[in-house]
Amino acid sequence: MKALAYRRFGAPEVLRWEADWPVPELRPKTVLVDVHAGGINPKDALLRKGHFNRTLARAPLPRASGLEIAGTVGAVGPGVTDVAVGDAVFGMTNRFIGGVHAQQACLAIDEIAPRPDGLTFVQAAAVPLAAQTALQALRDCAQLRAGQRVLINGATGGVGHFAVQIAKAMDAEVHAVCSGRNAGFAAMLGADAVYDYNATPAAAIDASFDVVFDVFGRDERTAYRRALGRTGVYVSTVPKGATLRGELMAALRIDRRSRLVRVHSNAADLGQLAGWIEDARLYPHIDTAYPITRAVAAHRHIESKHATGKIVLDMTVAE
Repeated sequence: MKALAYRRFGAPEVLRWEADWPVPELRPKTVLVDVHAGGINPKDALLRKGHFNRTLARAPLPRASGLEIAGTVGAVGPGVTDVAVGDAVFGMTNRFIGGVHAQQACLAIDEIAPRPDGLTFVQAAAVPLAAQTALQALRDCAQLRAGQRVLINGATGGVGHFAVQIAKAMDAEVHAVCSGRNAGFAAMLGADAVYDYNATPAAAIDASFDVVFDVFGRDERTAYRRALGRTGVYVSTVPKGATLRGELMAALRIDRRSRLVRVHSNAADLGQLAGWIEDARLYPHIDTAYPITRAVAAHRHIESKHATGKIVLDMTVAE
């Protein structure tokens, strides 16, 4: 089969749509998915550049890229009863280095769920990582409740555009920070207030919040001390020093006000997201869908940090 692979760390140009890649071996409680599309995320670019190679990602090269996909079930392993060959599914691997941007991918049964009704494979592939990150940040890390005020910094990117919609689905009051050109998009997503970060950086907003979800991860909780007061919760996607210390304090049940979201794919959360999608409360916005043969351009796009919504690879289109 073919896979989007890299044999050395580096710029997007190290990626190749390689032939003769080994087909993954089915194990108990796993499924083999015939991949139709794969979402791209900032972590894909970081892994490709070798950022985690000395700590969390020590698997040898070459490696296949990619963490989230949508496709049809091609085969099922022993013990699988929830899905059948031919079923349309979407999901994300919990394997830290990924490797599912290929013609076929093996995922655990709890890492996938039925594709939401009404979505194409390209749209469905945009959901698993980014939307589960947003859900787990707001529900689990922040413990967001109805009526609370949440500030989302980076509100129109992959994770952010889902976070705005999920916070509204949870009946929160949503304040969104994004570029001025995306202000209308943030409002369309449901934001109650929108701030242009060029005019008013997130940490400079003169208001109080119960939760700050810093998707960009450029700041730490101390930057929002006045906005969050003594009880507000700061959640980041980036493992900086203060946020890591906050995670230790939370684990020790000493202080839960500074949290790092570490997404874990599971069928229950994918099902929750699918339900919101089918109820028209959540929708994946696709900035660009690239054919797999233009994966280099897609990775350049994700590194620009200017995507509105998600970037997706279409595995079924060569050019």
